Amino acid sequence: MYILADFIESLGNLDSLFDLEEQVILHLRKSFQLVVAEYLRQLDETLVPSIPAENTFINRQARTIEFMFGAVNFERRCYLRPNGSYYFPLDEQLQLEERKRISPYFKSVVAKIGQTTTMRNTAAMINLASQTDISAWSVDRIIRDMADTVKTEEKSSEEKLVKKRKVENLVVEGDAFEIHKINRRRQDVHHYIVFESGLDGTRSISEMTVFTASDGGPGYNPKSMREIVPSAQRVEFTIDRYHFVKKIKQTFGLFNPLVDKAVKSVSLYDQNQLNVILDTFESQIKTDKELESLRVLRQYLARNWQFIKSPHDRGFMRVGKLGSVESSHRAYTYRMKKQGKVWSEKGLEAMLKLIEARVNGKLDKYLRGGLRKLQELTIEIATESLKTLSSAQLSNKHHSKHIGVLSGKIPVDAPTSSPIGAMAKIFSN
Repeated sequence: MYILADFIESLGNLDSLFDLEEQVILHLRKSFQLVVAEYLRQLDETLVPSIPAENTFINRQARTIEFMFGAVNFERRCYLRPNGSYYFPLDEQLQLEERKRISPYFKSVVAKIGQTTTMRNTAAMINLASQTDISAWSVDRIIRDMADTVKTEEKSSEEKLVKKRKVENLVVEGDAFEIHKINRRRQDVHHYIVFESGLDGTRSISEMTVFTASDGGPGYNPKSMREIVPSAQRVEFTIDRYHFVKKIKQTFGLFNPLVDKAVKSVSLYDQNQLNVILDTFESQIKTDKELESLRVLRQYLARNWQFIKSPHDRGFMRVGKLGSVESSHRAYTYRMKKQGKVWSEKGLEAMLKLIEARVNGKLDKYLRGGLRKLQELTIEIATESLKTLSSAQLSNKHHSKHIGVLSGKIPVDAPTSSPIGAMAKIFSN
């Protein structure tokens, strides 16, 4: 290929390995921008025979799509329908949305990175990797769009008829964490995990015992958890020892030597010994606040002691350990809490939907299904011309500077309410 030969010849002008790598990346980007532009031009030509005879060809209009490897500028045919509406066959074939300049794959990358760090950091990482100029505002908009895509694909997937699996035991764990919203409001996010144990393929939920687990707090008491699986033959509610131990440590203090003894009595399910330890701690109390804290702990232990015994200790030998819901919060809270993060209603819903899909191992599936991959299209074009593109053609794309002319660029994601965004909107279609 001419491009490769010309690039090798230019290596003599490079001064360092840094310059070499920089030029390789730049050259590859420019090369593939040209290749994809030619590909789209040819694809547009292949659609001509399928255009209804009553439609009138108007002209060819330019459009720019921002890919991860850079912006691709191309022209496509515009037609006028008998009803007076204009349309672009290539846009319809590729299912390109009107006035949208970000490619589907680009959007999926933004959606994946945006779940792990702030919108501003996501924009910075994307711009560094792709040499684009996307903003935090645009990242937020893409996140919301991709959440809608995931939501639609999730609903479609649930509606499809699939062979349902039957299990011997079903475990449902529930808990909540708090998120800060704008205007100093707060909202609890309820999080449930469902997992199975002991596959035998013969039983339905109406024939099985379902184990529910939580910390026993408001909305997660035995009655509330029972309502999640009303058709189950039997429901066994459990409070895992983690929550008991956590409340004991909060009341006693981390460095109190009675903590280890209290934890041991909980592990042995020895209520009498635990009461002795609580009495001992009460004799050490010096403030009314500590006394009130102990009173609350005693009520919690008395109310929930019957639920601390594990399924294994109750005779259910094929149920694993409980308590995973607490640690699994991190997938959500790491992104959505601390560092002064606050969320709008729509932003909160969008981020939760994307993280939920990732945690369930469905994000890639939903994004691929919803973003309509290019390879799903039926395309037949000649590729010979794509193999002979030379670096001379690349240089023809460059515009030299002239006196009295300022060189600049229109950001791909400027708000349409701004003057520069309005200009970008005009030229994008």
